[in-house]
Amino acid sequence: MAKIEIYTRPGCGYCTHAKRLLTSKGLGFTEHDVYTNPEHVNAMRSRTGGRTYPQVIINDLSIGGFEELLSLEQQNRLPKSSSAI
Repeated sequence: MAKIEIYTRPGCGYCTHAKRLLTSKGLGFTEHDVYTNPEHVNAMRSRTGGRTYPQVIINDLSIGGFEELLSLEQQNRLPKSSSAI
């Protein structure tokens, strides 16, 4: 089973789209909201190198943001199942 994590912030349309895409595929994920837990910002940056939202990590591999997630979905390369952590 795939482990999916997503770093998000409130009011982020791309974050909403990414979560909706994962949910529509039946993929569970762990959400790290940087607004409610500001310490997640430093963790996100050190794990992904990214500064934009969302940042998606699948099986401890940073894949990027929503556009990269959508590209994986269009290529039928998203995991088939996952577990929420």
